[in-house]
Amino acid sequence: MSVYKRQDRKRRPWCFEFREKKNIYKESGFATMKEAQDTEAAARLALKQQKTRLEFSQIVNQRLRYVEAYFPNSLRQNITRLKKFRDWENLDISEISTDMIRDRMIQLSQEMTNGNANKHLVSLRSVFEYEMNNGSGVLGRNPCRGVKFLPVKKFVKYIPPVEDVQKVLDLAGELDRTYLLTIWQLAGRVREINNLTWEDVDFTRRQVRLWTRKKSGGNMTPRLVDMNDKAFNALKFAQWNRNPHSPYVFTNPLMAKKHPEDPARWKYDYRDKFFDRLCRLAGVREMGYHALRHQKASELADRGESLPYIRDFLGHEDISTTSLYLQSLGIKK
Repeated sequence: MSVYKRQDRKRRPWCFEFREKKNIYKESGFATMKEAQDTEAAARLALKQQKTRLEFSQIVNQRLRYVEAYFPNSLRQNITRLKKFRDWENLDISEISTDMIRDRMIQLSQEMTNGNANKHLVSLRSVFEYEMNNGSGVLGRNPCRGVKFLPVKKFVKYIPPVEDVQKVLDLAGELDRTYLLTIWQLAGRVREINNLTWEDVDFTRRQVRLWTRKKSGGNMTPRLVDMNDKAFNALKFAQWNRNPHSPYVFTNPLMAKKHPEDPARWKYDYRDKFFDRLCRLAGVREMGYHALRHQKASELADRGESLPYIRDFLGHEDISTTSLYLQSLGIKK
């Protein structure tokens, strides 16, 4: 009980005491219980009114600034996902409840796949988590807690046939063909290839250094990948046709023209639509960049390469990750 009576006092024995955010508030010397209760209620109300209003848009912007600084490659997708909650932007964060979030997830499941909706929940949960760990201390509990991920049907990931990949390459322009070949033959993640600089290419040793972030919040870590003849010839072609002012192996000519004084923006980012278009023109299933990585992993397994070799080639940290990766492709190793 926050209101209590002191037995050692005969006159004005009533008191109250309560805790708010690690602080203790107490007062004594009340003649009646009601007087103590009324004063306590007024004190609690005053504390509540002192709290700074914190709108949802404010904590979203805080989180996006953090993502931009530490995970710039994830900024665009976080902005896109959080736009699905922009009708909450003027709400105080205390007004956003678990039930509201659960209802929004059901709504998203009707607009997109469950897997995609779950990614929206991850982005939203990170907004509240960041506020709790680094913000004003107003938020006592993440309202996303208790909201379960939507069920996702597991299926074997797509491995495009070599013939289909070749049909696409035959229709691609020289630069795009070189780009796709490099992703395919090095089993690179698209961000690794987009970030590839000429300093990372060693034609003498026939090796390429790819950089990735293996853990969330971790540092960029390099790995060396051997070039086969296809990768070697593709990168040699890229070298013969390189932009002399660009540090990147693959330069987006539109961005170089639009931002001539800022080479850091010349990366081959966001060049995904041309691949889907080429697949449609070739009359094959749209595959996406990561399917090229699937195809290479399948090739290595079919060739009889060991699990440790495939792990190192793909850039996995643990061999168990590689085993699960191959299982998701329907490959037993």
